[in-house]
Amino acid sequence: MIKFIRYYSLEIYSVISILFLLIATIMGDLSFIQKAALIYTVLFLLHEWEEGVYPGGFFDKFSEVLDVKSNEELRRITRVPVDILLLIITIVPFCLDNYMIPILMTATLGILEGIVHIGFIKLFRMGKFYSPGMVTAEIQFIVSVLFYIYTIKHNMATGLEYLFGALLMIIAFMIMQKSLIKIIGIKNYSQVPKMVLKRIKEK
Repeated sequence: MIKFIRYYSLEIYSVISILFLLIATIMGDLSFIQKAALIYTVLFLLHEWEEGVYPGGFFDKFSEVLDVKSNEELRRITRVPVDILLLIITIVPFCLDNYMIPILMTATLGILEGIVHIGFIKLFRMGKFYSPGMVTAEIQFIVSVLFYIYTIKHNMATGLEYLFGALLMIIAFMIMQKSLIKIIGIKNYSQVPKMVLKRIKEK
């Protein structure tokens, strides 16, 4: 069962997300936060497929940076922590729509995704202005900016809530990245920045 989940993580994540969207649509009379959670659910789902399948290739590029041999099994297993995180930061805000911090965490990831995919191109001097998953990542970025503008304009959150939402998402993102690094086979997470800098110098 565990082997099945590891291999079909993206497909399982996709089915759960689609069922979540269908159930939420049937419910109707949704709050602003719930609607935002559903928009992010769609964007994250599309992003995972663009980044990993059509056209895909992000894991291969990432493996190249870390000097790790890429294969289909490893590519699929590394999706597990990502898919778990995405399910948590979309379903939890939907269920806890009276609280701002969970959805602010989600919006923060949208900002991070946009920055990471542009940074990937710049840092590694890719031949074309595109990194796998970039289109949906930049849409996430735009949606998150609009989300922040709307919530600030309507005084929906305090400064501390914005701060905690961002910090908690950054911590969760780092934990997820650390899990990925361990799955890839790099035991010491502190080695990663050195490996990235080395690859940048080689470019």
